[in-house]
Amino acid sequence: MTNAVRRRCAAGAAALALVLGATGCGAKDSAAVHASAGRGGERADGAGASKTKKSTAGVPVLVQDRLEEAVLDERDLPGVVVTTIGAGTDGVGDGVVHPVHDRAAHPSSCGPVNSALIGSSRFTPVASVQRMAQGKSGLAMLYLVSYRQEDAAQVVDELRTALRTCKAFTSSTSEAGHEKVLSTGDPAEGDEGVSFQLTELVNYPGEEPVPAPESGVVIRSGSTIAVFTAMESIPRPGIHPKVPADIVTAQLNVLSTGAHATR
Repeated sequence: MTNAVRRRCAAGAAALALVLGATGCGAKDSAAVHASAGRGGERADGAGASKTKKSTAGVPVLVQDRLEEAVLDERDLPGVVVTTIGAGTDGVGDGVVHPVHDRAAHPSSCGPVNSALIGSSRFTPVASVQRMAQGKSGLAMLYLVSYRQEDAAQVVDELRTALRTCKAFTSSTSEAGHEKVLSTGDPAEGDEGVSFQLTELVNYPGEEPVPAPESGVVIRSGSTIAVFTAMESIPRPGIHPKVPADIVTAQLNVLSTGAHATR
């Protein structure tokens, strides 16, 4: 099994222990901050229409404490359970998202897709938060990563470009192969974004690789990139989990308004 898969599925197991009935592998209690309000009820799996890219000029770059305050909580989505990912997962939840060079993927043109799976890119973040979020509609890994203004838009641009040609890749950051990479459109929330799905080939010693379908949604809100991924805890070939739309919308609402909802 790949290191990335081990961490994500260990995280999923931790969430399952905390939340009965959780399915799939996806965040710590927090409080507020900064992209365009999400549209309730619209799909977050990429079926939204394309939109005009908004500039990051004049948008404040969120530093670490402000980014941690911006993680959604029950004020934004009643019933959501947001947890850190730490014990038993090499401190993934509170660790820093590090840049991953495109050369880590083969072919390197798939580099942005490879790095997006762990909430990263080739650019150095200003701050980052990694969480799991369990809502009524499912479980998602959640990454909030703030960048310098000039880098944020490029993260989405480069991922969108990679998804036009990337179909399969291997990676030096993962023991698994990745195939059936497919863009699934632009989310409706935020300033701009992309969504995709792929199948990760999970390796177990002495066994044939197990196909594990995974879905991802990457949205820019000002100079903050929100990455949501979903993976089934029990992989079912050909069945791609949906990134929970209510979690995406609630998180983007916090980022867009700079404050948590009041109820």
